[in-house]
Amino acid sequence: MTRTGKSHPPAFVPDHRAVPGSIPAIVDAAFYRIRVQLDAASDTPAVSALDRAARADRLAVLHDRSARWWRVLYRHTPTGVPFLYIAAVSRAELHERDEARFWRETAADWRARAERRPTSDAAGALSNWAELGVA
Repeated sequence: MTRTGKSHPPAFVPDHRAVPGSIPAIVDAAFYRIRVQLDAASDTPAVSALDRAARADRLAVLHDRSARWWRVLYRHTPTGVPFLYIAAVSRAELHERDEARFWRETAADWRARAERRPTSDAAGALSNWAELGVA
């Protein structure tokens, strides 16, 4: 699995009718903050493998945070909301969990490269097995 460009949580369409302080308004504000932080983390210069590991760790934390906000939205879904909405919110949470896992594994692979240890089997293009004589 490869990631290109900026990584964003699934689009959240703000409900401008949401009552300030309501769950949808709070979650919308949280998603905005997370998007800003994701952009900042993505734009962080990474020169060394440890820099890349730190950036990947930060992206993992932010995607995990986004998944938890989707869970909040899911738990506070009012009665009578169409099933499609509930399914979409649930899918968005799963997507963010997958993103967090990807970035955690990527960070571990970058740390392994920095320490001249073999990277994971799933590292793909990051794999350093050949240069370490492991392959």
